[in-house]
Amino acid sequence: MNPFKKIFLFVIFLLFYLLANISTGDEEGGHMHGSEGEGISTGSGKGPTIHEYTIPTPYSQPVGIAVDSKDNVWFTAQSSHRLVKFDSSKSTFKEYDLPSVKELPKTDWKYSPNEKVPPKEAFDVRAIGGPGAIIVDRNDKIWFLELLGNKIDFFDPDTEKFTEYKIPTQNSQPHDLSIDSKGNLWFIEWNSGNLGKLDINSKKITEYTLKDVTSRLSNLVIDTDDNIWVSDHANNEIGKFDIKEKKYKPFPIGTRNSKPGKLLIDSSKNIWFAETSGRKIAMLLPATGIISEAPLPGYNSAPYGIIFDKKGRLWYIDNMRNKIGFFDIETALFNEFDIPTVNSQPMNMAIDSKGDIWFTEAERGANKIARLVMSTVPEIATAKPVESEGIQEVSAEGQGAEDVNRIPFWIYSSVILLGVVIIMAIFLLKRKRV
Repeated sequence: MNPFKKIFLFVIFLLFYLLANISTGDEEGGHMHGSEGEGISTGSGKGPTIHEYTIPTPYSQPVGIAVDSKDNVWFTAQSSHRLVKFDSSKSTFKEYDLPSVKELPKTDWKYSPNEKVPPKEAFDVRAIGGPGAIIVDRNDKIWFLELLGNKIDFFDPDTEKFTEYKIPTQNSQPHDLSIDSKGNLWFIEWNSGNLGKLDINSKKITEYTLKDVTSRLSNLVIDTDDNIWVSDHANNEIGKFDIKEKKYKPFPIGTRNSKPGKLLIDSSKNIWFAETSGRKIAMLLPATGIISEAPLPGYNSAPYGIIFDKKGRLWYIDNMRNKIGFFDIETALFNEFDIPTVNSQPMNMAIDSKGDIWFTEAERGANKIARLVMSTVPEIATAKPVESEGIQEVSAEGQGAEDVNRIPFWIYSSVILLGVVIIMAIFLLKRKRV
């Protein structure tokens, strides 16, 4: 065969190889799409059953989610400005308009691409809620935050009535909330750097300035001593607010620009958190300030919600890769499953009395909540081991090894193949001249 034909065939083969890998991804970055109601494991074998439930109101954008003692699922619908209850025993929804939405003027205006006439009515969009984070207290009462309305909302399921508490700092954008041992509600303010407390007895809100306005406090959790732990996107740190001394102590994260998000505390008082941009699950030892990090299997991962199951495994939502998975703390292994709805943008998780995990699918078109049936999770290990250099321990003052920009295997192999083609071409050309 003509040597140039051989080169041509090698180039064609290389192009096909590149196209195939860009389309499907490698074992780290690939996306698999499951059938309705069933996820797919990253390893061999069948994945767990995932049931999805479509919300009656279109484009409602579910965000926060919580489960009460009767296994009723409560979630916030950010775009429709509603609190929603899902009766898991009957698979029925009940939606509640926020008080601020009920007060808005009624209008018959509809968009027309031909007339392009604006509505006569006008209102302040900041007053219509945008509900986000939600929790259920020990009495099965519902608390949630209004991101746009700048309020804390209380809802009594027995009376079906709301009570709203206005946050003193304007446009604070409250982001997350939790309840301490005395029943007081604590929350953080994304736009102000403040930590807020709603006294359960006096119903008075007190604010503590932890950082300046350039910080971006995203999530919080409360330990057994009622100390408040927060994550800060802008300053790339986990912080502890000592409730007795009213002092704040930062713990810098080794991975740069990791954007720490959801926080959990385990039985040993270790602080676990998701690094949304760092693409890792991490653990902070409060006594030493050492942070251990485990990179997720996907090179383009974006871990968001995290939760512990009844076996002590850390479950996480991968918002970018449309997966739900768990990290086995004892073996340092990951196991992942695809969410049936493509590009569902999963956000937050909650666990019910059976151990099943509920989560929100926040993409406007997806418009669903979902339940992963824990009893169907494969017991046979199909997990992907963390790379030998993957679990890193870095001090709070140090910097961890950067692997957030890891290059996929198929790029390495493609470069090698291209090099082989070039070398062969040079060799054949020299041979022909001789």
